Amino acid sequence: MRRNRTLIIGAVLFLAGATGLMSLYSSPLSMAGMMGGGMMMDRDGMKSMMKEMMGAQLPPGVDPNDLPEPQSNGAQLLARYCVQCHNLPGPGMHTAEEWPRVVDRMNQRMQMMSGHNMMRMMHGIEAPEDSELEALLAYLQKHAQKPMDKTLYKDLNTPAGKLFDTTCSQCHALPDPKQHTSDEWPAVIQRMTRNMASMGKPVPNQEALETILSYLQKHAK
Repeated sequence: MRRNRTLIIGAVLFLAGATGLMSLYSSPLSMAGMMGGGMMMDRDGMKSMMKEMMGAQLPPGVDPNDLPEPQSNGAQLLARYCVQCHNLPGPGMHTAEEWPRVVDRMNQRMQMMSGHNMMRMMHGIEAPEDSELEALLAYLQKHAQKPMDKTLYKDLNTPAGKLFDTTCSQCHALPDPKQHTSDEWPAVIQRMTRNMASMGKPVPNQEALETILSYLQKHAK
């Protein structure tokens, strides 16, 4: 069992892009609850392992109904394939330029885990067809995070602008205020505040949040 445990840890570290086994041994995982029998691990076990390995790096995820165009093919593919090992990501996690590399990396892992060369460790992992992958990437890029062009915002060096910059670039590219309307930004701020708390990031106090919201609404579309 000890040898099997070491093999599983090594395989998942490789798939997750970790730098080596030592980082994992410094924070041991409890494997007993993740094993469905022998070397088989189900999706819930995989998610639990990923969360323990990555700690607060994983965001809490979004509700499928809150995705942009939730009934579209792209949204359906995202909800099908991208929850097998972690929470459902929103398209705004990355920019359109960043998504191809992320999708390629995730696809390589799904292809490996859906095969028969991983000691049958990962149970029920599906990998997308090429046409599905293209549709998924197109959806993610269409609704990707729109990064702010800082040269267009002369007031970014004001106290409000600096607060927005340091707070809202902790987990992703600094968003362009014009990607939401003034009425939409309060809900976005609330969601991002919950994400920051969940991921262990510094959460501004209420006064600071109101300052950031005012800045975003000032420049909203």
